[in-house]
This record gives sequence, structure tokens and C-alpha cells, in this order.
Amino acid sequence: MSKIFNVRLPDAAASPVYDPQKFNQLVRSLEQIVLQLNSTYNSTIDETTSGAQRWFGGAGAGGGFAGGVRGFQLSNGILLPHATLFSTVDQANAGITSENILTYNNIPITNGIRVVDNSKIYVPCAGNYLVTFTLQVTNRSNSTGEFEVWFKDTGVNVASSNTRFDVPSRKSATIWSHVVPAITGIFTITDPINSYLELAWWSDNIDVYLEQYPVNTAPNRPEIPSVIFTINFISAN
Repeated sequence: MSKIFNVRLPDAAASPVYDPQKFNQLVRSLEQIVLQLNSTYNSTIDETTSGAQRWFGGAGAGGGFAGGVRGFQLSNGILLPHATLFSTVDQANAGITSENILTYNNIPITNGIRVVDNSKIYVPCAGNYLVTFTLQVTNRSNSTGEFEVWFKDTGVNVASSNTRFDVPSRKSATIWSHVVPAITGIFTITDPINSYLELAWWSDNIDVYLEQYPVNTAPNRPEIPSVIFTINFISAN
């Protein structure tokens, strides 16, 4: 904060009795302080709005996010790393003994978070991230299929992160069955430079896959992505 320059205040300890002259000196000193505050006093450059914005938006991992509790500073507050990812294509089952990696081909919203090779999600700083995803799981066969989905940390399965459920058999020869799992969890990143998050899935039925649907009519309805994935920074480690 900028300094306030003022004359020396009277020393009351030197005279324990009331002294009108020292009292008047104190009044004059206070008047000078008020005058400086009302006219010549200015905040230092570091405490201006632009200075605060530079502090919150200063260079850091991810090109603008400085880690910890700091983030991009807008007029309505701090903007923390986040992203929404879609897949607008079908994702087939590679085989009943194969692992399938979820991919994304549409990133409508992102701040500081990037996707590499359509599947690897990198964050700009260490911390805890809230992850939520929904899958449009479809079964076109006439038998029930098992389906599992789990997290991978830099190519390694995350312990106790798997979820399993059954996908009913199709309704008819032309109408498939559908299940939409919605899963939420907190994923911790300690090495944002080298670590990345992926999602993997498996099914014992080759006809179980992730399906997208285009825009439809009567009434007008938006397209259905095969995958919707969101990630939000919630706290430092």
C-alpha cells in the first residue's frame, strides 16, 4: 500500500496533563492525513485492478493458470481449469478380450485442459479434479452383454475405479436396447507435465458398443453424443 506522509505527532507521554497546544497539533496532523486520502493518495500499481488481474492470470503451468488457489481472473471472479468433451461418432467394441479406450472428437468448452491423441486428457496444474461422464451404451444383439468402464492414469489402470453393469438384449431385430451410465469421481493429478487421464471400457458381447444419434425431428431434438465427459478443478493437492 502507498505511504501516507505526515508531520510528527505530538508526544502525549511527555506531558500527562491536558495541553491545548498539543491537542491542536494532533488535530492539524489528522486533517493533513484526511487531505492526503481525499486528494493526493493513490494505491500502488500492484493494487490496481489490472495488477490484480496480472496476479491471478500470471504465467504458470498451462499458460495462465498459476496453480494452487490462483486462476484466470475475470470481472465475475476466478476461472478455474475445466472442460467439456464429446464424441459424435460410434465407438465399436474391438473384441471380447480387448480393452477399448474412449475417444473424443469435439471439445466445445475448455480452459487450460487439452486432449492428445483424442483420448489422453492433460490438466495444467496438480490438484483434485471432479470428473463426470455419461456413455450411450447400445446392444444390437439378442443376448445380454456385460459392460465395464474404468480410469487409467498414464496408461496404468487405477485401482478400484471399475464399474460393471448389464446391457439388456435388443428390443427387436431393428430396435436396439440402450443403457446410459452416469459416473462421477475425483481424480488426483500430482504430475501434470507427464500424467494424463484416460477412460477404458470392455464388453463380453461384440455387439455392445457406444452409439451416437443425429439430430431428429417431430419434435426437433438435438443429436446424442456417444460420450459426454466433463472435468473441473476443485482444489489443490
